[in-house]
Amino acid sequence: MLTTEQIAHFETFGFLILRQLLSRDEIAIMKRESIEIFDEVRDGMAFDGKQREPVQPFFERRPFLSKLVEDDRIYGIGESLLGPDFFLIGTEGNLHVGDTQWHGVDLDSDYGGSPHVLQSVKIAFYIDPLDKDTGCLRVIPGSHRRPFSECLQVLKNHINETPFGVSGAEMPGVALECQPGDVIVFPESVFHAAFGGEPGRHQHAISFFAPPVTEEQEAWLQRRYEGWKYALHPAETFVNSNSHRIRSLVSRMVDMGFETSKV
Repeated sequence: MLTTEQIAHFETFGFLILRQLLSRDEIAIMKRESIEIFDEVRDGMAFDGKQREPVQPFFERRPFLSKLVEDDRIYGIGESLLGPDFFLIGTEGNLHVGDTQWHGVDLDSDYGGSPHVLQSVKIAFYIDPLDKDTGCLRVIPGSHRRPFSECLQVLKNHINETPFGVSGAEMPGVALECQPGDVIVFPESVFHAAFGGEPGRHQHAISFFAPPVTEEQEAWLQRRYEGWKYALHPAETFVNSNSHRIRSLVSRMVDMGFETSKV
């Protein structure tokens, strides 16, 4: 479970770094299983390094990664920030290429102007050493909150790469430099980016939603499911898991009749 100070930091600034949450041995297993998944998905073909390679669902495909979703260290993050009945949005794996420009989900306009948006967290794992020049995650603290977030929406319009007179890499922000084993927690609504680095940087993530408590929130969730191809489509291995905790993380989606993914 997170401390009161950690929760306050997350809510105020829109991110949290948990240093060395995973051990060196665990990171080695994560990297091995991740490479196996990417090789499997591309049928053994080599990664060409020309564009980002995403895989969803991801963690559900290997034993160690699957267990991480219910691990106390990860599960406790969701419970601390979203409440006891939080559930799994989905998992993803990425091999990144090039820069990722500043972006953040506007909870109103990007989601159809609904005031019934569910709060979410993304728990990101970076299994390579990364700094500000080699592709670490950067965030603009507090940019998940209005009215500040409204001022930054222009950053998502890539027609003008310098809306504030500076390049994306020069935008004021915090570079979350990290080592293998560090875990970074943030909501998609905080403005984030990455610049520099070699093709094939590993970034994998588990995302959770807070539970809907009103009919309007359930209707919002249904609309999100209908618009998403992978998220909110629970893996069959999780639906039929022997773990009560894993089944509880996907049970809401099952109860709502969401289609499963055959993983």
